[in-house]
Amino acid sequence: MRNKFTKAERAAFNADAGQDQTIENGNSVTLSAEDVGENVVYNWYDSDGNLVYVGKDMTVSPEVTEQYQLEVIADADGFKDYDEVEIKVEHNHIDNISPNPASSVISVDYTVEENSSSYLSIIGITNSTTTNNYILDSNQSSISISTSSFPTGVYTVILVVDGQILDAKGLSIL
Repeated sequence: MRNKFTKAERAAFNADAGQDQTIENGNSVTLSAEDVGENVVYNWYDSDGNLVYVGKDMTVSPEVTEQYQLEVIADADGFKDYDEVEIKVEHNHIDNISPNPASSVISVDYTVEENSSSYLSIIGITNSTTTNNYILDSNQSSISISTSSFPTGVYTVILVVDGQILDAKGLSIL
């Protein structure tokens, strides 16, 4: 007589590594796997397939855009599912504008890649005829701009690098 083995049906789960995210270079982000409601192992792999972390929540500080793969393995029967999440790293951005609101001078802290062609454009929102451009030095990280001749209003400070708009922040002039 032959023995029959039957495997019980299981409720499948779906691995969920969360939404793709964008961070500024030098910052970190915590990746959180969705809880699947049973005892499982959460394995995180880098884009080269190397195991980089075991656990539900992992904090990363990539220097370049990186894709991570989440592997979820059920303790009870070894059932597996996978998901991926991409962390895009922005290397060009406006770090800070101060003071804001401003009256006479602002300091704009920025990060741009070396040897890039970059400038700030300040465009009036409430006074749309006002536009001023300021060339940035990629070897510097801050620029002071006189705003004393700007009409009172709301403006957008736009970072343009190599012809592409890469960041924008609001500015109020009193």
